[in-house]
Amino acid sequence: MTPEADATEVTEARDRAVGMVADSVGELMRFWNFKPSLGRIWAILYLSPGPLDAEEIEAKSGLSMGNVSMSLQELMQWGVVKRVPPGPNRRRLFVAETDMWAMVARVVRERELRLVERTIEQLEEAVALLDGAGRGRDPTTMLQSRFLVTRVRNLLELAKTGRRLLEGLSRTGSVDFSAIRDVLRARS
Repeated sequence: MTPEADATEVTEARDRAVGMVADSVGELMRFWNFKPSLGRIWAILYLSPGPLDAEEIEAKSGLSMGNVSMSLQELMQWGVVKRVPPGPNRRRLFVAETDMWAMVARVVRERELRLVERTIEQLEEAVALLDGAGRGRDPTTMLQSRFLVTRVRNLLELAKTGRRLLEGLSRTGSVDFSAIRDVLRARS
């Protein structure tokens, strides 16, 4: 095999491997309810030894320029892609965040923690509604209301425990699941 053929084979193998990784990360992002293009682009940038411009990302990802542009904006908002000073051709260049923990912690804070906060607010509102609706009724209605408010309070306690765990996870990177286990056992 000639050196040129050998170099071509190596380049093709690397390109296939990068494509496989980009596909896998894209599917993982889809599972977490992100657009697969975000995972594809981040993986391509992460596996690149240097910054890439949008045209290079388009060529490597197989995505349209519009999709690349919108995805890069979203990735920068999440803080998982950064823009770096332009190169000699004055094109905007991008690199991936390489601190995996920083990315996970930010998503936990920005997305999962917000969802848990909204759930807590709605559960607190439901408890207040049920507390007000359960007074001055016949005994059967009162028992049904007490049952319902007890169950909603159990869910509220679980959500608050989940919030504490997510806050701890985003700060320290560790989670003690015994708090959730204890809440679940106490409520069964």
